[in-house]
Amino acid sequence: MKVALVHDDLIQWGGAERVLSVLSEIFPEAPIYTSCFDESNIHLSNNFSNKKIITSFIQKIPGFKTLYKSLLPLYPIAFEQFDFSEYDLVISHTTRFAKSVLTKPKTTHVSYCHTPPRFLWRFSKQPQNKLLTYLLSYFRIYDQISSSRVDYFIAGSENAKQRIQKIYKQNSLVCFPFVDDKFFNNSQNFDGGYYLMISRLNFYKRVDLAIQVFNNLKKPLKIIGTGPELSNLSKLAKGDVEFLGNASDNLLINFISGAKALIITSEEDFGLTALEAQALGKPVIGFREGGVLETVIENITGVFFDEQTEESLKKTIELFERKKFNREDCINNAKNFSKDKFKQRFLKSIKNIKD
Repeated sequence: MKVALVHDDLIQWGGAERVLSVLSEIFPEAPIYTSCFDESNIHLSNNFSNKKIITSFIQKIPGFKTLYKSLLPLYPIAFEQFDFSEYDLVISHTTRFAKSVLTKPKTTHVSYCHTPPRFLWRFSKQPQNKLLTYLLSYFRIYDQISSSRVDYFIAGSENAKQRIQKIYKQNSLVCFPFVDDKFFNNSQNFDGGYYLMISRLNFYKRVDLAIQVFNNLKKPLKIIGTGPELSNLSKLAKGDVEFLGNASDNLLINFISGAKALIITSEEDFGLTALEAQALGKPVIGFREGGVLETVIENITGVFFDEQTEESLKKTIELFERKKFNREDCINNAKNFSKDKFKQRFLKSIKNIKD
């Protein structure tokens, strides 16, 4: 088969791009079609150095590296202009508009979808002004129409499967993402006496909730990540709450290795950071919603709090400190989401579709 991969954009290096790099290992001859590509990003250039990458007209817009989110109205047009007539199989890998590509009847279009667009369907519950709400109502209609161009969906989680069914009225197979091999079998496991958050500092991530609780408990909390809420959150933080910015993989492993637990205060599409923590033998304290319910075993590899309130999180942290968690239980659970198992599951999903 002649295979093409399609990805929303290659601007940042994150969980979605890690998955794309492994899809590229599964289909080494497949080129990657994307809206735009930041070749100056070292992680991206290193991981996709041997790949043929085909970009849209957005790549030619001055300042696209910083403006790419503001160019929202152009993305559907960008993906519709790609020509896939020479391919037997097109795999769109997306949380946004990559699935809106146009393919001919002889070409099978499989969309590996981690979630329908969060900003369109208000999964994050972030406030919006009236003008933006009106604009996004148009894109919600477009998103539903473009989903009908997909022949088969593969969902990144049971959570995503439910969203795809509800919004697009389509069934999907489930293929969980993976934990990178470098997070396993790390010997630097110790108790540094602090709790850890790894999160983009956006409003909907509810990092403010954890800060308020740790201000009250007077316990150390380290926060890895950056984002638009950094200034507001910094003003809120007191005492032992520390912001560490972004971290390399090696530093990330070191910080997780020394944490008492990973704190997750928002509804996650899947819960990859929860698995990374468990791969290093660390339990998770998470909000009882979304994908984290698929990656954490309650009272075995972590605990959940039921409401996004200070009282609920505080009580759960106090409960956590009265419990004991086995490092090997956490690692063994994470092994169910290894890279090799992901490759096997994804190829099996494609085979089931093609058969």
